[in-house]
Amino acid sequence: MNQEVLILLGAVAAAYLIAHFVVEWLQDRFLFTTGSEYMLIGVLVGPSTHAVLTENTGLNLPQFVSEGAVLQLTPLMELAIGWVGLLYGAQLDLGRLLGSRDGSLSLSTLSSVTSFALIGGATWLGLSWLPLGLELSERSQWLAAATLGTVGAVTSPAVLDLVQRRFNASGPTTRMLRQALRLDELAAITGFGLLSALFHSQADINGHPLDATHWFVVSVMLGGLLGALFHFFIGEEHNTEKQFMAFVGIVVFASGSAYYLELSPLLMNMVLGVAMVNVTDDSTEDVIAVLESTRRPMYILLLFFAGAMWVPVGWMGLLLALGYVLIRNLGVFVGGFVAAVSQGEGHRRDMGRALLGQGELAVAMALNFYLVFKDDPLADLVFTAVLVSVLLNELWSTRLLRGLLIDSGDIRHELATQDGAVAEGT
Repeated sequence: MNQEVLILLGAVAAAYLIAHFVVEWLQDRFLFTTGSEYMLIGVLVGPSTHAVLTENTGLNLPQFVSEGAVLQLTPLMELAIGWVGLLYGAQLDLGRLLGSRDGSLSLSTLSSVTSFALIGGATWLGLSWLPLGLELSERSQWLAAATLGTVGAVTSPAVLDLVQRRFNASGPTTRMLRQALRLDELAAITGFGLLSALFHSQADINGHPLDATHWFVVSVMLGGLLGALFHFFIGEEHNTEKQFMAFVGIVVFASGSAYYLELSPLLMNMVLGVAMVNVTDDSTEDVIAVLESTRRPMYILLLFFAGAMWVPVGWMGLLLALGYVLIRNLGVFVGGFVAAVSQGEGHRRDMGRALLGQGELAVAMALNFYLVFKDDPLADLVFTAVLVSVLLNELWSTRLLRGLLIDSGDIRHELATQDGAVAEGT
């Protein structure tokens, strides 16, 4: 088992080296957001690939990594999931986001609600009508529909970051999108925390009844308490290495607590991050700088283990996953249209072109769901659908966003044409 764990950690190290020396060049040249390569490495190294190859080739191939070895590293998965929430919470400026008058709040709210309703509703109807051959309870159907709806409404700012860096995009549409995408992430993390509370398996503790409200409050209060206690870990310390170790310790504890209580480590760590930077006002910039410096390795951990945890679902499962991608993208376009119409004249009706990329938050939510609800009959299918959606939307989301910002005047056409030729490899 120890040898298998070393193989896994070696694969993670290889993924990091690939990211450092190769992927950024490919990203700039071919204009895509990174991520799929780490998940694919995880799939190849994970136990599922061995099982598929052995079954289809009839060869007695050696198995390098077992499912038990992957599960042995669950604390690392929890750390990576929690880090996503912590980083978002530490950078959250709620007053600025909610006080914006550029239409970002309306865009985020209406597009998210519309996307969630369409995706969740279509998922529930599909599970009710399609002959999947599974014994499904009503709870399983609602859990899958709510999860896919919540994750489907997530839009990542990583695509906008790439376009801004590459094409120097600036203007009212870019600024509105920046705010709206941050609000999307806030709504998704909060909504996923509520989902975890609603579908909690424990109805009482020691005879005391607990409903979804109680579990949600527990998530928020525990995150806030740990954020306040962080001050005693870090004090006035400005040493980067000591700060990092303190972060790892507090996030592992928070994420482990959330996992044990079947709550969302994303929500708990987001609240922890908000409390943390408000308690340590003098070192807020240091805290954010340390977190930013560790974003890439934590992101790689998250994506790698998401791939390693994947379980094949068969051709029918993959077709259903592709169906989810179509429904999700349709929901996003409809949501962007509804939001634009509600804002009146002067707002683009094709804002859905900017809302397709999902990024690390969607993967973190999917992996969190899979770790908690792994025994649910629809868990493998839901997990696969999200990963396929993230992978496919990564291919075209950047180009569609670039086109939108060109049309809105936030990117100069001559710069976009010149760099677009490079991106096409010409």
